[in-house]
Amino acid sequence: MPSSSASAWLAIVSGLVAGCGQAGGVASGASPATATGKDSLVVFHAGSLNQTMAALAGRFEQAHPGAVVLRESGGSVGLAERARDSARTPDVLAVADYAIIPQRLLPRYANWYAAFARNALVLGYTERSRGAAEITSGNWMEVLQRPDIRAAHSDPALDPGGYRALLLFQLAEAHYDRPGLAARLSAAVPTRTPAAPATLYDELQGGQLDYVVTYRSSALSSGLKVVDLPREVDLSDPTLADAYARAVIRVASRPGAPDSVSIRGEPIVYGITILAMARHPDLARSFVQLLLSREGADALVAAGLLPIRPAMVQGRVPDGLVLP
Repeated sequence: MPSSSASAWLAIVSGLVAGCGQAGGVASGASPATATGKDSLVVFHAGSLNQTMAALAGRFEQAHPGAVVLRESGGSVGLAERARDSARTPDVLAVADYAIIPQRLLPRYANWYAAFARNALVLGYTERSRGAAEITSGNWMEVLQRPDIRAAHSDPALDPGGYRALLLFQLAEAHYDRPGLAARLSAAVPTRTPAAPATLYDELQGGQLDYVVTYRSSALSSGLKVVDLPREVDLSDPTLADAYARAVIRVASRPGAPDSVSIRGEPIVYGITILAMARHPDLARSFVQLLLSREGADALVAAGLLPIRPAMVQGRVPDGLVLP
């Protein structure tokens, strides 16, 4: 959900990462950050960063004896809203859409952010999914529209993966030159919010769903099969930023809210910040330093994401944080 200034900044990011190779959320697995201690670092992060953050948390704790990383994962919009609650302010927030930070947190709750990784949208499925033997990157639109197929995406009011799915449908209509395709796909692949603590992945593995629109990294790290989509629609390619921007949707500003916000398509870029009210700013800075290091880049690649190195920063970098 970019602002005009954020969009201008993304144009710079896109130009710098355009030469990178292609990479590919709905995920869970982090323990809720419900308790804090003297040396407890609280990290809120997008579900699609579960594998990366779990790996880095372990390495961080080894390097900082006595420190404990408490992670909470989920939809990035919802996490950013909770980060504004002074009673639950995390030390670090990492989101699947960098623009959430300037839109919802700057300048009161944070004063800088960094773009650090890219991803791609895919269809995730299992061997038991209906149509699994026939679905391809060429016929996925027809398979999803079959009456016996059950597919879903996450809530656009909570999760960038949800509003990016709607943008994908618009881009597919233009790419395949099929008027009305976006509306048909939206009807065939609706928003679904499983009852907690279940996730879309749980419903996929349990057979309640056949396909989910998700991030490539999350699908692969969860052991799912994937249908890779054309780069013209999967929001992975910075060189197609202008084409992605032709897709525009409106979604609720938050679940159940009467007002809506306009969202324009753009390449998937992740963002991270340290909250202004962080209780452990020194530990937070060290953790972000780890994420932006070569070791952090390796953890991102292992999870199927593409690191942006050096990370692109908007605002004043905290003292002591060194960009590689």
